[in-house]
Amino acid sequence: MDIGTLLMMLVLSYALGILWYDLLPGKLPQLPWRVAAYPFLGIFVAEILLREFLTIDLAFGGVHLVTAFVGSLVAVIVDWAITQARHPMSVLQPEPRTT
Repeated sequence: MDIGTLLMMLVLSYALGILWYDLLPGKLPQLPWRVAAYPFLGIFVAEILLREFLTIDLAFGGVHLVTAFVGSLVAVIVDWAITQARHPMSVLQPEPRTT
């Protein structure tokens, strides 16, 4: 993997992470690196697993586009399901401050 492919995967994973997290019934994670981390891992795993099955997938910058879309979507769905299963607590109102 060269530097250009790595940078392309980072940019593509962040852009697809924002897309998929906005489309799911939820909101973006609070940590900005998490928006790109799970889609990046999904793209990486999908490139390994789907390379033999999707032979006509177009490559752009060393990354196969259909594989990137599928891998990032699956990774975001897995992250969203895990987050929903853990039932994160949300703060309904801020704590009162004493001055």
